[in-house]
Amino acid sequence: MFGTVGDINRGTPSDRATRKRRRDRSAGTSSTITQAAPVSRRDTKITPLKSPSRAAGREIIEARAGTMVDNDKSKRRRLVEFKNGCRYGKFGKTKAYELIAHERIRAYKMGGKTMIDLDSVDEYHASLPRVETRAG
Repeated sequence: MFGTVGDINRGTPSDRATRKRRRDRSAGTSSTITQAAPVSRRDTKITPLKSPSRAAGREIIEARAGTMVDNDKSKRRRLVEFKNGCRYGKFGKTKAYELIAHERIRAYKMGGKTMIDLDSVDEYHASLPRVETRAG
């Protein structure tokens, strides 16, 4: 084999592999790597979630709403997690944050969670203007 000076000093890849195999044999270990059998995705079963009807969904959200005593007016508040509040109000998270910033709906922090007051969502819906029809 003819090569450059660098090839002689470093050795070719096949020479390095041969030296490693010889070293491993003398040490009593093998250089073969065993691979674990791949896990099949067929083994895990995924069942689709059934979404409840709109009326049933609203009942579920209201049932999960925690009640909390309001310090200002001593009435109970229906608080739900942010995602459930958006689902109840039928708006997305961007719109929810916008309504909270403009103080159209009330939100509270409980630890790291944002809780939405369902009564304020109902008040927001009641304040929306009606659509006027053209038929007269």
